[in-house]
Amino acid sequence: MARHLLFLVALLGACVAGETVEPGDHEEVSDFDPVPGDGKADGVSATFDQNNVVDDELFTGDMDVAQVQAFLEDSPYNNRSWLASYTIDGVPASQKIVDAARAERIHPLMLLVRMQVEASLVSKTVQPSQSRINAALGCGCPDGGSCNASYRGLSAQLTCGAHTLRKWFDGSEDRSGQWKKGEGRRTLDPRTVTPANNATASLYAYTPWVLVGRGGNWLVWNISKKYVRFAADQGLIPTP
Repeated sequence: MARHLLFLVALLGACVAGETVEPGDHEEVSDFDPVPGDGKADGVSATFDQNNVVDDELFTGDMDVAQVQAFLEDSPYNNRSWLASYTIDGVPASQKIVDAARAERIHPLMLLVRMQVEASLVSKTVQPSQSRINAALGCGCPDGGSCNASYRGLSAQLTCGAHTLRKWFDGSEDRSGQWKKGEGRRTLDPRTVTPANNATASLYAYTPWVLVGRGGNWLVWNISKKYVRFAADQGLIPTP
């Protein structure tokens, strides 16, 4: 249990316009457990590689609204996520997730992973506090300051998160970003990471930590592996 408590004070959230944000608020202990299986999850390596968290094909993939809704109805946590019933101005959360993801050509799973990493939102069965929802993806919440009111609420967080992930993906591709494919850079752990692809560069621009076994991009990898395998087993994405 001690290693999970260490994570709570160490995990850093998203980067928006180059600003790091306050540590995340992760409560799902099971997300730190090893993901069983044969290591064939599409787009996620069987063992953690700090230079290749997820690949570009997974990062830019797709799921439709029905598939995301099914994922929430019967989640990887053997429960029905509160998000399955949540609506925003009458629009289901699953629709908002897909709309935000497709607008930026990001896989909806990446937004689900981000919500879980930052605020344990997917695994919850009861609607959490509005303050937690307001910072669902940790977007627009600079280190040492309060969250930008413009990004409050799940819809705004999804839009901001998807845009930020795409921004840094494109920044790696066109070499204008903070983190770039094939270029080594120090994380805040500190460790030297050389992203093997644009997706990994984007993830480190969003969260500049490795934190093996405790949080950061290790946790992004572990939850991504869990979600990809679950979605594939349920027939929601192509089987690896």
